[in-house]
Amino acid sequence: MQATRRLFWSRLSVRLAVMLALALLPIGLFAVWQTRKLTLEVAASQEAAMLGATLRSADEETSVILRARGLMAGLAQAVLPVIGDTPACVATVRQFAKAEPLATLVAYFPNDGVMSCTSTGTTLDMSMNPLFMEIRAAKVPYFIVNKRALVSKTSVLGISHPVFDAAGHYLGYVSISLPQTSLTDQRENAEVFADYKEGLLSFWTFDRDGGLLTASVGLDIAEQQLPTTRTLKNLVGSVGEVFSDQTKDGEWHSYAVVPIAAGELYLMSRWRPTGNQLTGLGDYMPVALMWLAALIVAVAAAELLVARHVRILNGGIAAFAGGDRRLRDIDLKHAPVELRELGDAYLSMTEAITHGEARMEDTLHQKEVLLREVHHRVKNNLQLIASIMNIQMRKAASAETRSLLKGLQDQVISLATVHHGLYQTSGMADVQVGELFTDIVRQITTMSAGGEKRFVITTDVDDIRMIPDQAVPLSLMMTEALTNAIKHSDGTEAVSGPIGLRLKRMGDGEAVLEVQNTYAQNTASAPDAGGLDPVNTGLGSQLIAAFGRQLGGKLEQIHHDGRHVLRMTFEVSALAAAEYRAGEYHDVVP
Repeated sequence: MQATRRLFWSRLSVRLAVMLALALLPIGLFAVWQTRKLTLEVAASQEAAMLGATLRSADEETSVILRARGLMAGLAQAVLPVIGDTPACVATVRQFAKAEPLATLVAYFPNDGVMSCTSTGTTLDMSMNPLFMEIRAAKVPYFIVNKRALVSKTSVLGISHPVFDAAGHYLGYVSISLPQTSLTDQRENAEVFADYKEGLLSFWTFDRDGGLLTASVGLDIAEQQLPTTRTLKNLVGSVGEVFSDQTKDGEWHSYAVVPIAAGELYLMSRWRPTGNQLTGLGDYMPVALMWLAALIVAVAAAELLVARHVRILNGGIAAFAGGDRRLRDIDLKHAPVELRELGDAYLSMTEAITHGEARMEDTLHQKEVLLREVHHRVKNNLQLIASIMNIQMRKAASAETRSLLKGLQDQVISLATVHHGLYQTSGMADVQVGELFTDIVRQITTMSAGGEKRFVITTDVDDIRMIPDQAVPLSLMMTEALTNAIKHSDGTEAVSGPIGLRLKRMGDGEAVLEVQNTYAQNTASAPDAGGLDPVNTGLGSQLIAAFGRQLGGKLEQIHHDGRHVLRMTFEVSALAAAEYRAGEYHDVVP
C-alpha cells in the first residue's frame, strides 16, 4: 500500500486549531470592531484637540491678519469717492491705518503704478515692480510676502483688496503691510502658546496658491518642515484635517490644517508623532495576541491529547498494511479512553487477521500441493499410456498400424508435456503462460532431438497471466502446432529448420499466438493446389481446431514463400474468472 503524503494542512492538530480559530472568529471580529470604534473615537478626539490647539496657538496672529483683511475690504469702498483727490485720499488711508497699529503702510495703488495715496505720505512709482504687477493682475483679495519692503525695509505680509467702480471697472487695489516681526511678537505674547511645549512644534499660514505667508519658526525653516507627499497647494480647500507625513529630513510628524478664510488663507501646524496616527495596527495587537494564544493552546491540546497517539496507532496500521505481520505492542496508556479502546480493537483485529491469513496460506498450500500432485499423476498416467502404445507398436504387423499408433503416441506425449508444465509452473489461481511455454518448448526440443532432422525454435513470448481454463487449451494448441511444425519442418542433419513461436499481447485485452515453420518444398508436406496443408485433414488439425473453438478465437493458416504460419487470435479472460471456473476442462475431442 502506498503511503499517503502527510501535508501540513491535513494534520489533525492543525485542523482542530483552524476550527477553533473559526469558532473564535466572531468574538475576535467583535473585539476588533470595538477596538476600531474606540480607536476612531480617540483619534477623532485627538484630531479635534489638535485642530483646536492649532487655532488657539495662532489666534492672535490670525486675528491680526483677518482684521487687516477686513480693513482692506472696507478701504476698497472708502477710497472710491476720493480717488483723484490726493489729500482726501491720504486722510482716508491714514484713518484706516490708525485702526491697525501694527501696520507699517496702508496705501492705494492705481493701475498706472504711481502710488501717492499712502498713510506715510510717500510717493513711489511702482509701475515696473514685479510685486505690483502680480497683485494688479490677480484682481482678487490677495496675500503676498515681501521680504524687503520699500518703505519699512523689513519682511512684511501684504494684504490687498481690488478696487472696482460702480460700473465694475478695475481701478487698482488697496494694500496693508504687516511686519513679520510684529506678528512674531503677538505670537510669543499669547498665553495659549503653552501648547507648544506639550506637542505643538511649529505652525505657519499659507494662501490659496500654497505660498507661505507667516511661520512661527521663520519662513526658511518652515520650508524644511513641510510634508513631502502632500503639498500646500493640495491642502487648499481643506475644511480641517489631521494626517501624518515625513519632513524633508526624513522625520515623521503629525500635521493639522484648518482654514482661516476658506479658499484664501489657511493655518497649518506640526506636532510630535502620535501613536494612533502612525501605528494604528498596534491597537489590534491585544486581539491578535489573544487569538494567537488560543491557536497555540488548541494545537498543543490536539497534539498532546490526540495527534501523537493517532500517529502511534497510524504507524502500527501502516506497518501492518505494508506486510509486517509482527504483533507489536502499541503504547496508548496516556491516551484518552476512546483512543485506547481503538488501539485494543486494532490489536484484536490484527491478531484475528494474522491467524486467518495463516490458515488461508496453509489451505492454499495444501490445495497447490494437491493440484500439483494431480498434474503429476496425470502426466505419469499419460506417459504410462505412451509406453503401452510403444509396446503395441512393436507388436504391430503392418507399417500403417505402427504409423497410426506412433501418431497417437505423439499426441499422448504432448498432453503429458502440458501437464508436466502445469506441474512445474508457479501459482495455481492463474498461470504464467511465459513460464509454462518455456518449460513445454524445452521438453519438446529434448524429445524431438536427433534423427534425420535438425531444428531451432525461436520464442518471443510476453509474460501474460491466464486462468487455467485458457492456459491449458492454449498450451495444448501450442504443443500440437509445434509438434506438427517439427514434423513438417524443412530441416536436415546438416541444416537446421527454423521454427518460430510468438505469443504477444494486443490491444483491447486480446492476444495472438503464432507458430511459423519452413516446409520441405519437395515433400508431401508442401501445400496442394488448394493452398491447404495435408496435415489439416489429420488428427492434429482437428485438435488444433477444437482448441481454437474452446478458446473462442479466430484461427488462421497462411502459406507464403515456403513458410507456413498458424495464427490464433483470442481474448484473454479476466483473472477474476478463475474464482468461478467450473473446475473441469471441456472435452477437446471434436
